[in-house]
Amino acid sequence: MRVTLSELLEKLGVSYTLSAYETCPWSASDAETGKTCSAEVRMNPDGNEIEAEIQIFYDSPPPGKTSIEQILWFKAAPHVQDKWDTSDLRIKRESWVGKIYNWEEKCCNLFRAIVTELELGRIPDIDAIIEREMNEKERFSGSRGGGGGKAPKIRPEQILNMKGQGF
Repeated sequence: MRVTLSELLEKLGVSYTLSAYETCPWSASDAETGKTCSAEVRMNPDGNEIEAEIQIFYDSPPPGKTSIEQILWFKAAPHVQDKWDTSDLRIKRESWVGKIYNWEEKCCNLFRAIVTELELGRIPDIDAIIEREMNEKERFSGSRGGGGGKAPKIRPEQILNMKGQGF
């Protein structure tokens, strides 16, 4: 996925072009569950790298979890001229680079889906959104689109429409 900076930011739900040091944050809290979910897109100081991150903060963390859980982190940078490309992706601290077909586009869709929930003031169902947005059900998933199967058998007379009749 190679897109302009403004196209990348639009895919992430940012409605304007970020400058160096600039961020675009979202968050929602639920006092009943003691959870806060935050998302942020930020530009580095040199203006040549974008990071996006989603975290959940717990007032009282569930057993086995820390008070902060990183859900998603990814990085994008210019690849060729003004086209930006995603270079790193971690979901729940696991690398997803090349793990599934079209992972770059899907990570933007995942981020945007979570941001949409935050904009509505809701704590998103992270696992359900990950399942929905990061699936592998597309055609050619897991392959490079190089076809597949056996080559068809073609007899020479089929090509020349000769049907064995000669000249």
